[in-house]
Amino acid sequence: MRAMKSWIMAATVVAAIVGGTALVETMSTRSALAQPGGHLDDHWRFHEGRWSYWNQADRRWYYTDGLHWFFHNGTVWAPYHFDKGFGRKGFERGAYRAPGPEVQVVVPNHKIYVAP
Repeated sequence: MRAMKSWIMAATVVAAIVGGTALVETMSTRSALAQPGGHLDDHWRFHEGRWSYWNQADRRWYYTDGLHWFFHNGTVWAPYHFDKGFGRKGFERGAYRAPGPEVQVVVPNHKIYVAP
């Protein structure tokens, strides 16, 4: 009887280790797929100390400094006027209005994430 309990305990420990390994492997595979170029979904990414949002439909990055929204045009950040798909559906802008040309906006200068 004592040997049977030992075998059951050993089988339980092995099952827990295998299950934990499978769970970690599944989670790491999902995060690897959430990279630009290897995914099909919108997502947030923390890069160079800032969070930016990748919109797959627009195929560009978005960023907010808490006052204004910006998009990356492939070279630099520019104020976003909500003229693309991002921010039209499932997004609450509240009373925010994009700044007009007469408003001096300091655009961010951090780089965007580029997949290796």
